[in-house]
Formats: sequence, C-alpha cells, structure tokens
Amino acid sequence: MLRYIKFYTELCFLRVAPQDAPSSSNVFYISVFSYFMVGAFVISLNQTILTGLFLSGVQTALLMFLANLVLWIKKTPERYHQTMSALCATGAIIGLIALPIMSVLATGSTTGVDTDTISFGFIIWLVLILWESYVVAHILKHSMDIPMMAGLAGAFIYMYLSFAITLRVLKVMSISIG
Repeated sequence: MLRYIKFYTELCFLRVAPQDAPSSSNVFYISVFSYFMVGAFVISLNQTILTGLFLSGVQTALLMFLANLVLWIKKTPERYHQTMSALCATGAIIGLIALPIMSVLATGSTTGVDTDTISFGFIIWLVLILWESYVVAHILKHSMDIPMMAGLAGAFIYMYLSFAITLRVLKVMSISIG
C-alpha cells in the first residue's frame, strides 16, 4: 500500500506519468473510495455530513462520467482504470493537504480568526486549486495523448463544472429542505 501512496504522491509532483500506475481493480476502487471520502470530509466542514456525502458522490460520479466520456471520444477506453485511479488518488492526496486549510477558512469567520490568517488561507487554497488543475492536466495529457495546454483546458473545464454543479445542487437542496 505504501508503494501506491508513494507513486501517487510522486504523480502529484509530476515526477511520474499516470500510465506507469498499476492497472489494478483494487487500486481503482480504493482510489475512488478515497477521493469520495476526502471530498465528503472537506465538504462537511461547511455542510452537514449527509450533504457532504451526497455532494462528494455527485462530484465523484461527475469525474467518472467525464473521464469515461473523454477517453471514449479519444477511442482509448482501456485507459479508464489507470486514468481514474490517478485522478482520484491525486485528488484525495491534495484534498488531504487542503483539509486543514479548509478547516481554518470554514471556522475562521465564526471564531474570530484574524483577517490576515483568512487571507493567507485563501491564497493557499487558490494555490492548491491551481496545483490540482496542473496535476489533472498532466494526467489528461498522458492518458489522452494531448498537448499540456489542452489538458489544462480540460482540467479547468472539469473544475468549473464541478463547482457549478455543486453550487446548483446546494441551491436545489436548500430550496427543497428549507
């Protein structure tokens, strides 16, 4: 297990390529589950745990659908398990790094944390988003055989869709709940 964590951490730092990842169904399921759980924890910092689980499920399903779609369009569906494992494992690792920062940002306004700390946390959060976008672009570049800029465009489109759908679902949930 440590071998896989080391590999995906190296992938986060762009030192290895996703095609070098093991193509194992166990790694695939563990990666998807890890991505889902870390996402649920991050979301539940601002929402209830049930909302966090639901929204993380939506985001995980969106990632799985989009990865499947683009690999199908590129006629490389055989790369799905490795691509999803790489996207989910690196997303979970970066999410774990983001967890304490998101915790400070989530509780900062209610606990009286000074604005400098909030501003610094926000800058770090933006850096993490850019880092994750670049990692996703690196994975897309290799899994789809496209230029890095096309991978970066794909990463930003995914990030935009993920945020937009999450906000839309939250809005629908608040209307139906409250």
